[in-house]
Amino acid sequence: MAQPRASTDEEGAPLLDRGHDGAPSQSSSPLKSLFSPSRPLTLIEKVLGGIAVLLLLLTSVFIGLFAGAEGMLKKERGKHGHGGGGDGHDGGWKTEYVTATHTATTTRYGTTTVAPAPTGKPERNVCLTPECVILSSSILQSLNQSVDPCDDFYEFATGGWQASHSIPADRGLYGAFHEVADHNKKILLKVLGSIPSKKPSKDASVDELNLAKLKSVYSSCIDIDQLNDAGRKPLIDLTDYIVDIFGEFDVESLASEVELLNVADEWRGAYDDSYTVSDDLLATAEKVDSLKQAKKTGNIKWEVPAPEEPAVQEFYQYRPNDEREERITKALAWLHSRGVQGLVNFEIEGDAGGEDSQIQSLWLYQAFGSLPSKEYYEEKPILDLYQSVVAGILTDIAEHTTVRQDKHDKRDFISDLEEVASLGEANMDSLLEDVEELVEGAEWPWPWPGSDRKGDGNGNGGGGKVPGRVDEPVEKRMEKLAGKVVHFERELMRAGADPEYLFNPHYAYNPYPTNRLQKSLPFLDISTYLSTFAPRVFPANITVTYPPYLKAVTNLIDKTPDHVLSGYFVTRLALTYAGALGPKVTIRQHVRRLEEVLRGLKKGTEENRVDVCLNWVDEIVGFIAGREFVREAFSPEAKAEGEHIIRSIVSAFHDKLPHIAWMDKESATAAQKKAEAIIPKVGYPLSPNTTDPISLQSWYSRLTVKEGDFFGTVLGSTLLEESRTWLGLGRRRNRNSWEVSSSPVNAYYSPPDGEIVFPAGILQPPFYSLEWPSHLRYGAFGAVAAHELTHAFDNSGSQYDEKGRLREWWTKQTVEDFEKRAQCVARQYSKYYVYDAEGKKVHVNGNLTNGEDIADSGLAQAFTAWQNTLNTTSSQSQSERLPGLNFSDEQLFFLAFARVWAQLTRPATAVSRVRTDPHSPPYWRATGTLRNLDAFHKAFGCKAGTGMNPPKKDQCELW
Repeated sequence: MAQPRASTDEEGAPLLDRGHDGAPSQSSSPLKSLFSPSRPLTLIEKVLGGIAVLLLLLTSVFIGLFAGAEGMLKKERGKHGHGGGGDGHDGGWKTEYVTATHTATTTRYGTTTVAPAPTGKPERNVCLTPECVILSSSILQSLNQSVDPCDDFYEFATGGWQASHSIPADRGLYGAFHEVADHNKKILLKVLGSIPSKKPSKDASVDELNLAKLKSVYSSCIDIDQLNDAGRKPLIDLTDYIVDIFGEFDVESLASEVELLNVADEWRGAYDDSYTVSDDLLATAEKVDSLKQAKKTGNIKWEVPAPEEPAVQEFYQYRPNDEREERITKALAWLHSRGVQGLVNFEIEGDAGGEDSQIQSLWLYQAFGSLPSKEYYEEKPILDLYQSVVAGILTDIAEHTTVRQDKHDKRDFISDLEEVASLGEANMDSLLEDVEELVEGAEWPWPWPGSDRKGDGNGNGGGGKVPGRVDEPVEKRMEKLAGKVVHFERELMRAGADPEYLFNPHYAYNPYPTNRLQKSLPFLDISTYLSTFAPRVFPANITVTYPPYLKAVTNLIDKTPDHVLSGYFVTRLALTYAGALGPKVTIRQHVRRLEEVLRGLKKGTEENRVDVCLNWVDEIVGFIAGREFVREAFSPEAKAEGEHIIRSIVSAFHDKLPHIAWMDKESATAAQKKAEAIIPKVGYPLSPNTTDPISLQSWYSRLTVKEGDFFGTVLGSTLLEESRTWLGLGRRRNRNSWEVSSSPVNAYYSPPDGEIVFPAGILQPPFYSLEWPSHLRYGAFGAVAAHELTHAFDNSGSQYDEKGRLREWWTKQTVEDFEKRAQCVARQYSKYYVYDAEGKKVHVNGNLTNGEDIADSGLAQAFTAWQNTLNTTSSQSQSERLPGLNFSDEQLFFLAFARVWAQLTRPATAVSRVRTDPHSPPYWRATGTLRNLDAFHKAFGCKAGTGMNPPKKDQCELW
């Protein structure tokens, strides 16, 4: 690196009047001439002299401030072992860096802790705002300048960050995204702490009322003592409804039950505390989550099914039972309205296969289980553990329902006598006969003298059995029932489609006329079911995601006894709402035991209650919390600037399309049309309007939040959201609505909606700050924006046209040429790898990550868009430098990009994610993208053949 230029303090001083001997003349001082003039000064001379003194004072103050700030930065660099220096000339820095950086930085690293602070007047284009000084310090601390950026840019850009951070004990990885999320949580906690705990007054403002609701949700969640005291009762109140609607689950098993449901012995005893979920099994779970997300965000290429698919078979001999169908319909409608999935699941989504993707249509999915994927239901230790958890839940609930049933069954002796006596004297002859019938009806709480029922000496009857009940401990009864419930759930999972088909919009789009679907699901009265949700439009068609499931689930329900279905319904309800119970409540502890194993947590690990409650806050009153987050950490100016950045990137991409060699004119024109239709959304939703407290109050007006009733708040919120969703059926989606609130660190592209969305939560450092120079805003946030934009034109987004419809809108030749280049990217990334715990390489699946890798290449569009701004604006901030950083604007652009991928990952987590995550590991998201980008090679002067500039044959270019 070039050395600092000589200090201006040592230059010749031609402006000083020196004597012949080199010493300054006594009369040379301008101050002396001013205050001790040899002649009287005129008025204008006095004025000019005063101005000169003032300017000298201001200049001295400015130089002092600059030197102080620069000195502090240098001292901070010294603390972290980073040297400094440079002459500020880009050309010299770039030409020397590749050949001399390693030696120079290593030498400085070992011999000095504070680089010489510059003296003299700073350059005009150095940004000295507090934000820039903080950013400069952050970048310096992130660097590892002992590494040549042309060898390993990720280590160069993030090595310092990695050295100064560690992975929290309860996480498998930690990175820049998590830092931002933790920062955002602190902002929300600060807001919550500032809200008064007392109830708002009668004349409180709308904002105060909203904040009180926000505070109440968090306070009732964080009060675990109250939650523990409430115990299981809130959940028991719900299970009573299911038992009343559908029937008891705690009954005697009938001899006629199909043996298919008595197979739990095959896995009992398979689990012990040493068991851990295998990486392969974890991979299947993450695969399901990824494919679910892919359907919404379009980050995977779905295979188009062959046209000659076998026709769906219509129904076999189903035994109609109107009374049972009515009970199943009522039970499912009641559960689904409370967010509890079971048997079949209905979702309301855009009609991507229709003429208008914004019309919200009804979709029918197969059941989803409590375990992460179908493969878990074939793992005997998991089934053993799951059965014990289900048995524990059912036992807890049965202890209540048994008492309830007994109270209902046992009739009061005096009341029965009064009933008999009321027969009147005319019927006294039949009195004894009626009493005998009552006794034989087994409805007395104790044996009737002379009957053939025998007591146990404790007032408990014996001999004859109460119809439908079993004379064995409740734990044994529930253990048997749990085995049947788990087996029933396993059969449901086996009947469903694999996720590759279920979430593939080509396979999953199978519209059925509603009356035809009714015939295919004879156990469910669809008209009655739909009327429960009071939709404003009755659907003419329902899209069935996997038609073969219809017959399979009907067949399974037909041969399953009622008490097993009742146990299944009760279990689904308990598993859904267990998280709203106190951590010491036994039902919650049963579920937590399962979660620990499935998530690989250490046994007995306590959940972070603050994180739990902040998640609930986002779920229940997320838009109110989002308003407060925006007020604290975002601004209208930041929103406008973020939208400008996105539009400029879209414009750069639009202008580039006609010049892409592999895309023919027809496809390029269609792509431009789609680019023009992209809707950018930045900061916060407008439905409800985050900036308007009245809009938020109206949105949550039907949500009642009571102090000390967290479970009731969760239930009420779920009911509200379900009803709101169903009201949208058959109507066009509100384009001002979002999938998320304002604070999550997230961004997404929605193919059916044609929109790219960026919450305020991600527009935070190190991704974005309005106060940063433009090259840093474009390098970090611009890269995120370009990534989401490119998804609209990757191997998945290319399947949706400009209206969000599932269509093939590229020509065949363009598709073929695209695939060739996409495969180049896939082959390239398949050479990349992570290390497992033994230090062995585990390679990336380039086909799995292809869509995301292509989207990452959108960085080129962000760079072009930033370059374009330099030609269209005169703003000084466009070329401002950061103090203490001797990098060019182009170099800072790429440093900003790489910094957002800073991350530490445990080996087991890295292996698990590389097998399932459609995103490449962060290391390769940074280096893989930059290796293919010539602008990066030029910025850092990376010669051909270096690590970051491989031979052209090993590089790939798409967009």
